[in-house]
Formats: sequence, C-alpha cells, structure tokens
Amino acid sequence: MLTASTSESACTALGCSDQQTNWDAVTSQDLIREYEVRTPKSKAMHERLLRVLPSGETRSVTYFAPYPVAVQAGSGASLWDVDGNQYVDVLNNYTSLVHGHGYGPVIEALGRAAAAGTAFTGPHTALLELAELLVDRFPAVEMIRFTNSGTEAALLALRIARRVTERSSIILFEGAYHGTAPEFVDPSPAVIRVPYNDLRALEVALATGVAAVFAEPFLGSAGVLSAQDGYLDEARSITAQAGALFILDEVQSLRNAEHGVHGELGVRPDLIVMGKIIGGGLPVGAVGGRRDLLEVTAATRPGFMPHSGTFNGNPLTMAAGVAAMRALDGATISVLDERAAQVAAAIAEAASAAQVPVVVTRAGSILHVHLQDSTPRRASEVVSNPEEVTALHLALLLEGVYAAPRGMLNLSSVMTDADIDRITGAYARALQRLRGAIDA
Repeated sequence: MLTASTSESACTALGCSDQQTNWDAVTSQDLIREYEVRTPKSKAMHERLLRVLPSGETRSVTYFAPYPVAVQAGSGASLWDVDGNQYVDVLNNYTSLVHGHGYGPVIEALGRAAAAGTAFTGPHTALLELAELLVDRFPAVEMIRFTNSGTEAALLALRIARRVTERSSIILFEGAYHGTAPEFVDPSPAVIRVPYNDLRALEVALATGVAAVFAEPFLGSAGVLSAQDGYLDEARSITAQAGALFILDEVQSLRNAEHGVHGELGVRPDLIVMGKIIGGGLPVGAVGGRRDLLEVTAATRPGFMPHSGTFNGNPLTMAAGVAAMRALDGATISVLDERAAQVAAAIAEAASAAQVPVVVTRAGSILHVHLQDSTPRRASEVVSNPEEVTALHLALLLEGVYAAPRGMLNLSSVMTDADIDRITGAYARALQRLRGAIDA
C-alpha cells in the first residue's frame, strides 16, 4: 500500500464548512458542464433509457451522476463512447476482462464454439476442459460446479454449507461483497457481520454456532482492503475448530496469483467461490472445493441437493474461459503486478505534488484511490466523501480514463507502456483539477 498526503488533514485539504460550498460549485458548474459538452449523445441515450430502465441502467453499480457514459465499442485497453471519445479502460467490467476487450484467443474460441452450438443440455468438451484446467490449477479445488454469476456461486456455496452443517447462520465481514442475493445484502438474524482483520470479533461470532464464514482475500467493494499477514490462515483455523465451513470468495482475486491467493498463501478453504476471469468475459460463476462437499450435489447420490441452471456450463462461456485462463500464466500476472505497483506509486507522487491527501490501496493488479490521509484496514475506516470522489471520477473521464465511480481501478494484460503513461498522466492532471477546486 502506498500513501501520499500533505501535513494538512483531509478535512483541511479537501474542504469542510465554507470550502465545501466552493467544492460543490466547482463540481456542478465546471466538471459537470464540461462533461455534458463532451458527451451529448450519451446524455440523449440516457434520456431514452430512463423510459425503459429504472435510473436508465440495469446494474446499480454502473450509474453515476449526471449520467453514465454510453459505450459504443471496446478494443484492447480502450473504450469508445457514442460521442467518439476514447478512454483507457481501467475498470474492465469490474475486473472481469483481465485481457481487455476483443482479446484474440477468446474471440477465436467463441467463434468456433458458436458455430458448433450455443447451448447444450448435456456435458461437452469445453465444459470438461475448463473444469480440468481449474481443478489442476487451484490447490483447494478438488471438484467444481458451474453457475452463471458470482452471486449464484455464492448462493450455491451457502446451500452446501447449510446442508452439511445443518446450521443456518453465516458470518460475513463488514464491507464485504458476495453478490446481490438477499442472503448477502439484506439485514437478517441469520447473518452476523464482523469487522475485517479482527480475529477476536470473528472468534466471538463463531461461538454462536454458524454454518459458514464467507471471506475475501481483500475487501474489493469496500476499497481493496487487504487481509493482514496471517489473518486468513488464522480465520480458517478457528472456523474449522467451530465446526463451520470456511468459504473463500476469490471472484476478484483469482487474477492476482497463478494458483489463486489461497494457493499463494497456503490457505486451504473448504469451498472457493469463483467468477469473472474464469469466463473470459462472459457470464460465469463456479464453486470449487473439497470433493465430499461438492458431491452433496451429485445426482447419483441418494438424497442429493439439487442444483440446476439452464445455462450452467454453456459452451460459449466455457470456451472463452479456457482461452482466457490459459493466457493468464504466472509471467503475465507478474507483469500486471509490476505495472500496478508503478501506477500506485505514480498516483501517490501526483497526489503529493497536488497537495491532495490520497491513499492508494492495492491487491495485485486491483487498486483503489482513497481521498483520505490514513490507510484503512477495515470498512469503517474508509472516509465517506462522495463529492470529492465524484469530482475525481468526472475529472478522470474528462482526461480519458474510465475508472470505477467509487475509486477502484484495475489493469489488463494488453496494456502497453504507453497506456500506463496515459493512465498516470490522467491521474496527475485530474488531481491538479481537484487542487484547483479546493483553492477556488
């Protein structure tokens, strides 16, 4: 993790009280006006979308004010909007496009698969190939079962845990994301939430008797907050002692280590939730783990737990996944990691030069830019400053970088040195814009 800040506090530097009024004025009158001038066709499309989609989108995370960029096309590390503006894509459909857009091997695999058939009821070659690839690659995956999203995979893992433990409650970490199913997002007496990186809180919660602990190697949605050294191993150990399953959600983190973060750390979860990169850019999810746990779903087993899905393991996703995963070897991951470290350092340096308090958290090739002057370790320590975050996001779009509205960014394997230079240059200029807003 890298930190860049001045001796001023975040409140002093980014503006509280009277300075907040200036910030709001600059944000609304300058950045938004410039954005609207630059994206009139996106605005027109948004107005049409409002008639048929709530808030004009079908994924809550993709909305941002005043309206999202309407995407026309993507190629490599670049996106083009309907107005013809080009962006370096550092969002990559929220980390799923690890090889960027239109990646040759994936497109070729999709072409062959589509020509042979887009959906089959029974098993097929691509299903076998991807299943074998994942079982051979990830140490904790003895067997696997596919779904169509990470959310579905998390739900399947939950069902397995409840079946084998005969318990219903689960433990989630504050700020964690395991999809949008009610079991993971709605308040429920069956869900206990504890602070991340707090073993004592986890131990106390485990004493109540739970089916499973769902953990991430880092809290992605909460700001890419990594587990402290030894935390996951200790968490896994005390979870086993309590008779619960330890379920590691590697939907985002699989891109960061050739054998998964669990393989890199030597942690052996009972089940692993997978998604994103294993589908090569198509909808996918999977649960892998101990053979005895996965066989709970085996139709050959008396009293098995049924699990189906019309498009589970469909040929297009499986073929794309095989091509994408074969291309994501250890050397490629090392380059991604090195470039992400370079980007993090450059953003920290630019923030220092602009005298804007910034902390850059990083897990492999996934980063988050926090507009605060202390490094958060858990979700409660992330400063809420939506006006400033919105301003930085709009400034980046105006500088030709397409990042997550909340501050997250990630790299793809097809990025060149020139792309990295464009990214770091855009952050430097965007942070200077923020400095100007602060001084207004």
